[in-house]
Amino acid sequence: MKLSNMTKNRSTSFLRKAFFSFLMITIIITVLLTVFLTITYLRTSISMISRFNDKLIAQSNYSIAYLDETAKKLGNALYGDKEIIQFLNMKENDERVAISASKVIDKHFLTLKDIDSVYLYNAGLDLFYSSRSGERKSASVFSDQAISKLLTDKNFVAEYRGRPIVASVDEATQSANICSYILFEPGATASGLKNAVVVNIRTKALTDSIQAINSSDPVPETSFLVVDTNGSILSMALSPEFGHDMSEVRALSQKAQELNGSINQVQKMDGISYLVSSSKSNANNWYIMGVTPVKKIFKDVITASIVSAGIVVAVFIICAVICLFLARRLNNPIQAITKIINGEAPEKSDPIVSGTEEFQVILSVFESMKEQNLQLDKIMRETGYAAKQDFLNALLSESTTYSMQTVREKLHDLHLDYIASNQLCMCLFKIDNYSQFMSGNSQKERWALRYAIVNIATEIAENYGNCEIFSCDSDKFVMLIDCDTVSQYKMLQDKVERFLSEIQWNMQKYIHISLSMAYSTMFQGLEHLPSMYNNMKGSILLKMRYGHGCIITPYMMDEINTDEFHVSVKKEEQLIEKVLEGDYEEASAIYESISEQLYQYTYNEILFCIVHLIYRIYSGVLSKVPAIKDNQDLTLQEFLQNIQHAEVGTDIDILMNAFLQKLCNKVTAIKDTSNSNDHLTQRIIGMVEMEYSNTELCLSSIAEKMRLSPNYVGQLFKTAHGQSIAQYIFDFRMQKLDEYMRNTKLPMPTIIEKVGLEKNNYFYTRFKKHFGMSLSEYKLQLGQDIDD
Repeated sequence: MKLSNMTKNRSTSFLRKAFFSFLMITIIITVLLTVFLTITYLRTSISMISRFNDKLIAQSNYSIAYLDETAKKLGNALYGDKEIIQFLNMKENDERVAISASKVIDKHFLTLKDIDSVYLYNAGLDLFYSSRSGERKSASVFSDQAISKLLTDKNFVAEYRGRPIVASVDEATQSANICSYILFEPGATASGLKNAVVVNIRTKALTDSIQAINSSDPVPETSFLVVDTNGSILSMALSPEFGHDMSEVRALSQKAQELNGSINQVQKMDGISYLVSSSKSNANNWYIMGVTPVKKIFKDVITASIVSAGIVVAVFIICAVICLFLARRLNNPIQAITKIINGEAPEKSDPIVSGTEEFQVILSVFESMKEQNLQLDKIMRETGYAAKQDFLNALLSESTTYSMQTVREKLHDLHLDYIASNQLCMCLFKIDNYSQFMSGNSQKERWALRYAIVNIATEIAENYGNCEIFSCDSDKFVMLIDCDTVSQYKMLQDKVERFLSEIQWNMQKYIHISLSMAYSTMFQGLEHLPSMYNNMKGSILLKMRYGHGCIITPYMMDEINTDEFHVSVKKEEQLIEKVLEGDYEEASAIYESISEQLYQYTYNEILFCIVHLIYRIYSGVLSKVPAIKDNQDLTLQEFLQNIQHAEVGTDIDILMNAFLQKLCNKVTAIKDTSNSNDHLTQRIIGMVEMEYSNTELCLSSIAEKMRLSPNYVGQLFKTAHGQSIAQYIFDFRMQKLDEYMRNTKLPMPTIIEKVGLEKNNYFYTRFKKHFGMSLSEYKLQLGQDIDD
């Protein structure tokens, strides 16, 4: 009755554990899925707002670039007009010249809606003209004193770099209405002042495009500000919710510099949290800020989270019912089998007991397995190769917990008494090319081959006396030889080397495996086994110098230099130089001279030196030829991965030579590519020199003749020559024009035609920009008459 109650308790415990295990797994999966979906939705919402802000900020940046381009185009157009030039350079105040200049400006205003006005400043007469009011006054009485003071300030004129000047700010709205672009006449003057064209543009254009996008976007609550470097608002597009308090707007504009460079920041204003994005990636370094209420962003997230919580509760209830059902189904057969094993009769009402014969078979199988396991455990504990191997390995690694008396008793049971009492010699075998051994054989094949090695060595050992061979690692084997009958170590040495050579020969003949071997001096005592085994593991590493299939004696360690090996700086520099020249043969020869000395040192010193040398070569070549570096440094990675499997010096030499050859080939390929690019550049220059008189000569025509992409040809030439093809063609034509003017008597129209240019106002403007003076002034300088 008591046993029955215990079985029932165990069954009930399993049912409870199974139920709660299933339920916990289900809950964890459901919660993780819900959290993942919530976080994903949250990130998607933030990403959507960021993309929206980035899009509108990019639009503002485009608007800023558009204003800059509009102002500069208008200024250049005015400088190219003779009426404007005449006004700027007149020596006396002439009414007719001023009227002509104002007409030119009015004509340009017809197509430029964002231009507010234009000022002309004649520095020689100290005379301003305003297209807004039509006034012509001196600087001291001109209506726009802010611009007047700047244009009459020599320091400002000298330091001005073309950025727009923001007009005074309206404190009521905290928004500037006008920004002014000043275009000074080229060239220096004795007084330090220059003629200038001032283009005044309405800043409202900056947010017009934003308002257009904002009207159709799914997040209309976003507000935008354009702020200059002083914190003054140039333009703004505010949502009704954000625009109710201008003091908050002004406070936010003052924080523009703090926010710059951050993708998103949350700022609290008037108790409301806002997501703020900022950027100043424009030529004027103006700050563009997008501001969105956080509650608008996360409104849908909160709703989705509440719905998800409801779904989680529903899923939890459903899963609890399913888990209870599964736990009961799983518990029934276990409960029935437990009763059968305990000799109890299962309940007849249980549907599992419908086939009693099957449960009787299961019971007989369990009883048979139990008997076999007991027999196997007894065999493994007391006899057999596995028992000996485990026990001897425990002695080598000092992991046994037995007392010395128990160890001696177990050695006696295994017929290994001589290990504790007699003099011993330890040999260590290592499978050569173990990485190939691993890749070339399956797990079962590797086990069978290791077992064959032990069997062959054991069979040969019977002819030489007492010894024990066992596997101590996946690629190593230990042999303990009884040396009690040997009187001199020389006799032992001859015996061991003859014995090991015979093992090697048989391994190669029958299972085609090469073994490297090392043996020790004689020793006695179980306490010396671990230290001797560690010494043997160090000795076997000498195969790096002596190669596969070697037999390492105890005295070979004396031939190894234990000092630090250093490759001379001169050798390293020579090696790097030959790689940079792409000369693999010379590089390989230099490395060979290094390796001849290297393999006289310890294994660790060899690997350290090789890895250090590789990094020195790669770093030296990379510093001179940066293009040698590929996406993942595969050449270097491949070497470092393969060096881990190097067992002998030959392996390292093969890897090193392969690395040097790949590096030399890469350097050569890069040099060939560079020479090809130089050739293409020279072809382009030759075509320009031959066809400069052709007015249709341009990037597209050159690329078409070379049968290459215009983008590729343009980028190639600019990278090699430092300027675009169009600029090079113009400079070359100007050079030829100068030669014609200096060396011939041809009229100017003929010269212009011969060099492939067209005579128009744009030509005169570009001529003056190129030579720093007008064509008439240049002719006077050459002593020629002005005939055009």
